[in-house]
Amino acid sequence: MIAFEALLAQLPEPPRRVDPQQGNLAVPVRQVTGDSRQVVPGALFVAVPGRRVDGHGFIPQAVAAGAVAVVGTHSPAILRAQGRLPSQVPYVQVDDARKALAWLAAALHGFPSRAMAVLGVTGTDGKTTTCVLLEAILGAYAGTDQVGAITTVAARIGGVERDTGLHVTTPEAPQVQAYLAQMRERGCRFAVVESTSHGLDQQRVAGVDFDVAVVTNITHEHLDYHGSHEAYRAAKARLFRALFHSPPKPGISRLAVLNRDDPGSYDPLRAVLAQEAARPEAPQVRVLSYSLESPEADVWAQEVETASDATRFQLHWWQGAFPVETRLIGLFNVANILAAATAALGLGVPPRAVQEGVAGVTGVVGRMERIDCGQDFLAVVDFAHSPASLERALQTLRPLVAPGGRLIAIFGSAGLRDRAKRRLMGRVSGRLADFTVITAEDPRTEDVRTICTEIAAGVAEFAPPERFLIVPDRAEAIRAGVFMAQAGDVVASFGKGHERSMCYGEIEYPWSDQEAMRTALRQRLEQGL
Repeated sequence: MIAFEALLAQLPEPPRRVDPQQGNLAVPVRQVTGDSRQVVPGALFVAVPGRRVDGHGFIPQAVAAGAVAVVGTHSPAILRAQGRLPSQVPYVQVDDARKALAWLAAALHGFPSRAMAVLGVTGTDGKTTTCVLLEAILGAYAGTDQVGAITTVAARIGGVERDTGLHVTTPEAPQVQAYLAQMRERGCRFAVVESTSHGLDQQRVAGVDFDVAVVTNITHEHLDYHGSHEAYRAAKARLFRALFHSPPKPGISRLAVLNRDDPGSYDPLRAVLAQEAARPEAPQVRVLSYSLESPEADVWAQEVETASDATRFQLHWWQGAFPVETRLIGLFNVANILAAATAALGLGVPPRAVQEGVAGVTGVVGRMERIDCGQDFLAVVDFAHSPASLERALQTLRPLVAPGGRLIAIFGSAGLRDRAKRRLMGRVSGRLADFTVITAEDPRTEDVRTICTEIAAGVAEFAPPERFLIVPDRAEAIRAGVFMAQAGDVVASFGKGHERSMCYGEIEYPWSDQEAMRTALRQRLEQGL
């Protein structure tokens, strides 16, 4: 436990106001949380204003559950006048509650990220796969027990997996810091942290001292939240700005790894890095780039050979070239490998470990995941949920369709999210798939059929009515795709990937695309089809 006042001293900016009726600032704190439902006796509760719910309204519940101190952005006088703040509980007002939550959680755990090399990965597509590849490469180099990873699928500490939740985003700051603290206690030398745009914008990785920042790409996604492509890109750029604002770690290089092939990130992030590097006190950050084809990059691929069971290529880097073989399919996965390899090589990891680590990754949950129940066609579950990622996925699967066969795509688009991408995704499938089954994907409080109709408008621009179908029930949609398949076809469900819930209204219901696909395949086989 740490005294409340000692935690406050670690904030990067001083509090705006300390309540004169503050109570005891020396009170010991054993937990930092922004969720009143998770408060335990001795907790510090940080009231975070949200888009839909204001955490200040839950201060009474937090105090009743045992919170001994509160931090928030509202005036203490107003909170007391509203009866939300008991007089005996110390309250500190700050300008940014989310940032304070992250730094206070980091301080409670003794800033664990300072004890290891931390690699952050951001981008629209490929983040999780790149993290898994980095974890495998670093594990081949230093030993699995020396590496931890926090992704949107799970957290792994020394090879032991821990679930991070139902949906895809960076965990909340206290959870991130707790995982990093466990890594430090296990003696991990490396931590890989997937950093989503929501996680970066909401300060969930503030207080994490990054040494390496990697971007996969920046395309059309999450504009419902960020409001504009510029704001979305600015959120991603936070990871790269963080390289210039953490204390030095002896023997650990600072690297920025950019995708030379991606116009959405390469030049914009180079400008951000140049701006940060121009500050007089800025530390040195080495900028490296990777490319699928350009020898002007620091790392690039050549002689790429793709097959249904493996991909092979020559990886060129600043000290020569070496062969790489992977079970992952598709050029986009070659790009993910290059991103991970560039970061690892920049840290001094030898090519042998890159080769061994990449070869050891046989698949990633919900990323081009094959579902095999003995059927005579290929069934796949993939997380593609943006126009760009769906296009890459369909282009990757096309060569796997037998001559005369069909590529059958099953997907939806989330409710209360970016509406513009619905028609865009429909257009992609209309162009590239032979048949499209449009269905639900977390409709939330929106009408499922309305969402599907918006997607169908895009499909119809390129495909006649007999080439697409609306089936709102996702299980039935997957069943429809499976039952219409013939030998040599490819059936793929997109958008849910590794997720284990589906949101209808405001309730998360258990869901698995993998189980739905297996159920449909077994039913088909039982019927002798």
